[in-house]
Amino acid sequence: MKPSISLGVNSIAELNNLYPHKKFSIWHIPEINKEILFKIKSQLGNRIVSQHIYEMGMPDLDAVSAAQHENARNNQVKDCVILGIGGGSLMDFLKVLRFSSLNPNWLKENLNTALDKVTEDCKRQPLILMPTTAGTGSEITGTATIWDFKHKTKHSLFGNQVYADFAIVDPQLCYGAPWIVTRDSALDALSHALESIWNIHANDDTRRLAIDACQKICPQLSVIKNNLNSHIARLALSEGALLAGMAMSQTQTALAHSLSYEDTLSKQVSHGYACASWLPVVWQLVLDTPNNHLTCDFIHQAIGDFFESPMDMVRWLDNLGIKSYDPLNMTPEIYQRISMAKPSPRGRNFVGFSQSHENI
Repeated sequence: MKPSISLGVNSIAELNNLYPHKKFSIWHIPEINKEILFKIKSQLGNRIVSQHIYEMGMPDLDAVSAAQHENARNNQVKDCVILGIGGGSLMDFLKVLRFSSLNPNWLKENLNTALDKVTEDCKRQPLILMPTTAGTGSEITGTATIWDFKHKTKHSLFGNQVYADFAIVDPQLCYGAPWIVTRDSALDALSHALESIWNIHANDDTRRLAIDACQKICPQLSVIKNNLNSHIARLALSEGALLAGMAMSQTQTALAHSLSYEDTLSKQVSHGYACASWLPVVWQLVLDTPNNHLTCDFIHQAIGDFFESPMDMVRWLDNLGIKSYDPLNMTPEIYQRISMAKPSPRGRNFVGFSQSHENI
């Protein structure tokens, strides 16, 4: 069940029309724009029964499981609509929290398998997501990424039941986001778009969405670097992230994401940074793959106005403050990383590893 989407400036007013007779439990990041938060709380008034500040960072398995169990035991909030205002980590956290179960092992028992039906021991709370970054697309996807930092592994809760019920994408929510957060979020969205193109599951619809996303993100990311208050750039990045998320939710991600996870765990860099650092290498792999001209043509439609080659992208990323892997000097370590990523679920989506990718 994919979410209903409201997009545009002042789309937060849509809250007035959602669940008018229900109570709300609000979760938001500490850095939220205080004026926007006041506007949201004013709309909901006395329907708000609890307010929480999310400070966990990337969702950790043990911490999320404990929070989920505690939420299920809280009679004040377990029947509420959950409203999440924040970035991808908060939204992924709430996609799990909304499954109210007294079984302390519920999360671990349901990870990494499709959750298309909720069992009787679990209640699914209504969920509204409002992103404060333009990048992850988590507000419209049926996946929540959960990290096990203790064992240095990544897990997913996914399936039709994981989708939020409503997504409100208002660029006003991104006003005030610092440069690094803005940059890494936008690069995550760019990764989603490109990964939807060099993907064995790509189709005409996903390519169109991905190409439009790239053409919104690339020029405006350079603009917003010099003017964080550009309303035009904020709107374009929000639109681009939404389009990329819509494409990615159909194809899933591919090789760059698979390669990024080790960097996120070992180097503690953001997900968007880690993904972007692999894009030039993966693009070069596409170019080096025989009989892959159709995918190359689609990539050119998406980013050809901005980059002539993977090395052009390396220089662009460097100007943004991202140190990427060199596509023209692939070390044995890089080839080993690629070889290890190849059989992973995301790696198998990459056209460069498929003999049938021209059948598109």
